[in-house]
Formats: sequence, C-alpha cells, structure tokens
Amino acid sequence: MLSLTQAAAKSHNDFQILPDLFPSLAHEGIRFRRGQLTMIAGQPNAGKSLFALWIAVHMKVPTLYISADTDAYTTAIRASAMVTGHTTNTVEEAFTTGDGKDFYESELSTLTHLQFDFAPSPTLDEVDLAIRAYAESYGEYPHVIIVDNAMNVVSMQGDEWSGLREIAKAMHHIARETDAAVLLLHHTSEAEGKADMPPSRKSIQGKIAQLPEMILTVALVSDTGEYRVAAVKNRFARNSPTGEHFVTLWSDASRMSLYSDRAAQAISQSWRSMQ
Repeated sequence: MLSLTQAAAKSHNDFQILPDLFPSLAHEGIRFRRGQLTMIAGQPNAGKSLFALWIAVHMKVPTLYISADTDAYTTAIRASAMVTGHTTNTVEEAFTTGDGKDFYESELSTLTHLQFDFAPSPTLDEVDLAIRAYAESYGEYPHVIIVDNAMNVVSMQGDEWSGLREIAKAMHHIARETDAAVLLLHHTSEAEGKADMPPSRKSIQGKIAQLPEMILTVALVSDTGEYRVAAVKNRFARNSPTGEHFVTLWSDASRMSLYSDRAAQAISQSWRSMQ
C-alpha cells in the first residue's frame, strides 16, 4: 500500500515525461510517459510506423522496438533516411550496389540507444523474453518499448478479439512492471471515416481502448504531406473521441521525416534540393 504522498514521490521516477519532439503535440498535452501504455492507431498506410520509428530514432532514450510488421532490411533503409535526410530510394540503391553502404552503416551505428527484435509473429512470452534479455544486457529495462503492431503478436486466446484484449492487458502490465513507456501500434477499421482524417476512438479494432492511458489516431495526407494526430483518449489533457480535433505535423515520406510545421518542411526540402 502507498499513501498519496508516497505515490507522488514514486511517480517522480516511474511516470516521468519523456522528451517532447514536437512542441505542437506537447501544447495539446500529447506527451509520452514512462510506466504507461499509449496506443497509436490508424488505417493502413496512415504512417503509424513512420511516427513510431521517428520517436525511436530521435527521442534518444533507451528503446526496444519489437518490429513484427516490418523486416530488418526495410527498417534499416528507413532509419538511414531519417538520420541522413536522404531519400529511401537513394539509400536502397547504396544498399543494393554497395556503393556508399559503409556511409549509411556508419550513420546507423550512432543509434546506440536503439535495439530491435524482428520476430515476425512473436508470442507474448517471446515479447516478454526480449524485454528481459534487453534488461540483462544493459542492466535496466528500456525507457521506451514499441510494439509494431498488435495484430502481429500471437495470443493463446481462441478468437482474434479475445487475443487482442489479452495483448492490450499484457502491454499495460509490462508498462507498469518495467516503468517503460509502451507504444502499441494498432489498426482501425477502414469502413469508417475518411482516410485523410484521424479515425475515431470507436473505430479501433477489437474494442481494446479501455486500458491505454492515451490513444492517438493518425492520418497521412499524401498529396500535401500533412500528418494529422488526434488524441482520442488522454487521461492528462483534452481528448477528442471522434478525432475531429487534431494536431497537424508535416511529413516527407520519401525521406521518412516529420516536421513541426509546414515552414520547417519547406525549408528542409528546399535545402536538400540544393545538395
């Protein structure tokens, strides 16, 4: 048992806020906290993995990325584009021909805070084993654990929806046990809403929205590069269950990059065009 005073003292360590990468998100109370579960959900091609990998690369805190949905080769190309600002086509050409591959491998070697597990269909026991192996290797649990995505994790429950609920419960438990910020990526229904708008909370598949402290739904507007993030659930700040209130970031998918505003996107693209 803990008194509220003891709980407040404990929360200083266990529920600390991780570095904010985008002021506009922080202004809306969209902040990632250790010891808590956040779900990032959206339709296919909404940029869920882009957002998660950007966080993993740029937050620069000890991170374990369970990448069940994306293979090692693709992830290496995407991360190389993120850290160099080069296009994924340029990076893949270097990987394929070997001309310049050493440069990208050197750039990736700077991401010492980030470790991956690429098992394509991990069970919950295997996810737990990967986390404990990380702790054994580094002497602490990761500060961030990303699971990409829920549909790829294998549950022992009989039906799909029961399995998803078991996975969500397990991730919530892992966040509390390890004091890590756990980010669980998940799909929303394609039958509801527009592809360029963040989906509503009720569109999350499997009805597993009860456990996460925060749920973000995302949408990528490919024509303009707008990347829309809605907090459809947030225990610490304003939330918009319908997804109608959202924060707009800006993206360059060819370089796997995200920007705080359109001006930063335009400046970056202009500068890179001269390189």
